[in-house]
Amino acid sequence: MTQVNSGRGPRIAIIGAGVTGLLLAQGFKKIGFDVTVYEKQEGVESKFREWTMALHWALPIFQTILPDDIQNDIRSTYTNPFHPYDKENEIVYFYHGFTGESLLEIPVPGRRISRTRLRRLCCRGLDIQWGHLVQDIVVPDEESAPVTINFDGKEPATADLVIGTDGAHSKIRTWLFGEEAAKCQETGYVLANGIVWYKSADQAKFTRGHDTIGSIARLPGGMAFLTSQDVGDPEDPLTWSFHIARMWYDPEVKFTDGAEAITLAKSTMSDPAICERFRSTFQNIDEERSKMFASQLHHWKTVPWDNHGGRVTLAGDAAHPMHPNRGQGLNQALNDIDKIIAQFIRVRDEGGSFTVKDALNEYEKDVFVRGRKAVLDSLEDTKAMTSPEPEMFKTESAHGTRGLAK
Repeated sequence: MTQVNSGRGPRIAIIGAGVTGLLLAQGFKKIGFDVTVYEKQEGVESKFREWTMALHWALPIFQTILPDDIQNDIRSTYTNPFHPYDKENEIVYFYHGFTGESLLEIPVPGRRISRTRLRRLCCRGLDIQWGHLVQDIVVPDEESAPVTINFDGKEPATADLVIGTDGAHSKIRTWLFGEEAAKCQETGYVLANGIVWYKSADQAKFTRGHDTIGSIARLPGGMAFLTSQDVGDPEDPLTWSFHIARMWYDPEVKFTDGAEAITLAKSTMSDPAICERFRSTFQNIDEERSKMFASQLHHWKTVPWDNHGGRVTLAGDAAHPMHPNRGQGLNQALNDIDKIIAQFIRVRDEGGSFTVKDALNEYEKDVFVRGRKAVLDSLEDTKAMTSPEPEMFKTESAHGTRGLAK
C-alpha cells in the first residue's frame, strides 16, 4: 500500500488532475504541504477534451496561488499570447443572432485560457499518479485513522485528507452521497463544443475579428459562441484555431462527438438569416482537422456533505457543477482554492490549535452556500440566454445587470 507523501504536515491526496486539482495542488505546494494527485487518464492529452476558459473576477486569486516559475510562463496558456493585455479591461461582445445588432459589451479584467495548455503547465513539479481510476475510498470510524483509496488495478494508497476535484460526475461525491443523490441533473439544453480550423485564411481572419475574450450571438432559444483557441503564428491565419460552441434546447440529444457532432452543430447554424460572422464560422470549418463533441448541460445543486472528521471534501465542479453561460466555473473553482489554502495556512502556522478538521469546516461553511448559489444562478443564466426574444437579454439577464461579476 502506497502512503501519500509522508513529509510535511497531513498527507493530502487530490483526486482528479483537471484544472481545479492541479491549481489546488500548486497552491498546497506553494505554502509548504506535500500532495499527490491521482488521475484516471494516462496523461494530459490522452483524451480530447479541450476548450477555453474565461478568467475574470478571480484573476487576482489565480495570480496569487501559483508559484513564480509558473506565473512567468503563464502567457503560454493564453489563447492569444501575442495580445498585449495592456488595458484595464477586455470586452465580451453580445450580438443579436439575426440582425447582428450589438446587444451588450461587457468589460472584464480578464484573460481567455486554453484548458489543455494550463493543465500541461500546472503539472510542473507535482507528484501526479496517472492511470489511477478510483474505485472507492474507505474511511475508518476512528477520526485519527487515515483514508484508504482503492484504485482499479493499482495498489491502494492512504492519505490523511482526500479532496475530490474529479469533475461534475465526481466519484468522491458519489461516495459521499450515494449514486442517486450525487447524480447530476439535466435540463434539456445541449452544448456542442469544439476546437476548429479553417482552410481559408480569409475565413480565419473573419472569424477571429477583434475580440480576445469572446463573442456571443443570441439566437431564439439559444446562443452561438466563438473565440480564439490558439494563435499559432500571428502572421499565418492557417495556423489559428478557434473555440466555438452552440447551445440550444433538445432533450433528445445524447453525447456525440467527431463528425456527427460537427454535422449536428452546423445544422443548427444553417439558417441563411443568421448573422455573420457566426453563420460562416460554423458552416466553413475544416472538418478533417476540427474536433467537436455535444452533450446535455448538467448541474448538481450543492448540499452539505459529511467531511468525516476532516478527511474528505470536494472542490470545483465536484462541489458545484454548473452551466457555463457566464463563465463562472473556473472562477468559482479558484474561489474554492483560495478559501482552502487560506485555511491551511492557519493549519501550518497555528499548529495543533487549528486542525485540518477546523480548516475543512471553515471552508465548507462558505462553499455550501456560495456553491449552491452559483449553481442556481447558472440555471437562471441559461434561462435568460435561451429566452425567445434576444432583445430581452439586455434587461432581463445577469449578463445585462451585472456582467460577469460573481
